[in-house]
Amino acid sequence: MHKISYNKSYMTDAVQDQAWLIFKAGKQSYAIDSSAVKEIVRNNLIFPIPFAPDYLKGIINCYNSPIAVIDFALMQGEEAQTKRMFLVLKDKQGVAFQISDVEEFQNGASTNAQDFANQNEMPFFSGTLSCKDRLVPLIATEHIIDKVRADLENS
Repeated sequence: MHKISYNKSYMTDAVQDQAWLIFKAGKQSYAIDSSAVKEIVRNNLIFPIPFAPDYLKGIINCYNSPIAVIDFALMQGEEAQTKRMFLVLKDKQGVAFQISDVEEFQNGASTNAQDFANQNEMPFFSGTLSCKDRLVPLIATEHIIDKVRADLENS
């Protein structure tokens, strides 16, 4: 088990105005900067991708654009999700996370976000968000997208 160390809390004025989306993927809650989310869509049909890693569920059609669906729970070693709810990211890669549920939005003033001092210890997370007496892992979307890209190139 790795000991996780934190950088100093980064509650600047800009972060206090920031909003976080807290969602469930499998049994675990996660947080993402809400400005990274383009939209939340439901019940889209997933078209499988042959020879792709298991956690890459396939492609959904979102306004005539192909969006790759990542089952984040499966990527973390949990069971595959059956709910068809997706967080479509604003990235140029066309990526969405398959999620179980949206729990809540939190603004920066009611939360405390901390970076991990060593990003390599937990590559899919940038830190934690403390809100309502619980710690929620903050997703590092760019690291996840890099892993998907690398896995697809190697498959």
